Amino acid sequence: MKILHYVSIKLVMIAIACSFAASTGIQAQEPKVISASGDNARLVVTRAANFGTFEFINLFVDGVQVADLGFNQKYDAILSPGQHVVLMTTNPDLDVNTPSPIFVSAKPGQTYAFTAVWKDAQDPLLEQ
Repeated sequence: MKILHYVSIKLVMIAIACSFAASTGIQAQEPKVISASGDNARLVVTRAANFGTFEFINLFVDGVQVADLGFNQKYDAILSPGQHVVLMTTNPDLDVNTPSPIFVSAKPGQTYAFTAVWKDAQDPLLEQ
């Protein structure tokens, strides 16, 4: 009986820990190595308020998926200086046009901010 009680308590503790872990925000992944000098740029991507409740934004920087943005979420990360390619797709794939990639020439100290919007029913895009 003691073993069953002990195991039950442990399972409840694990379930609580998992629920806290699932509710944490999106952690930005850095697509490239950051210079030690601190002369970096920032990339911020937000969703328009009317982007949709059940649509997610898959955000790619230099071909690497760095975020999956849901309702009321944004991506904010350090970007190393130099050329970068920013691309988004929608999830679920709504049989819409894939937006063109955005080429960013990141300069130290600059912030590059984009908003994911629907141009029309078939054209999601990142606008500056």
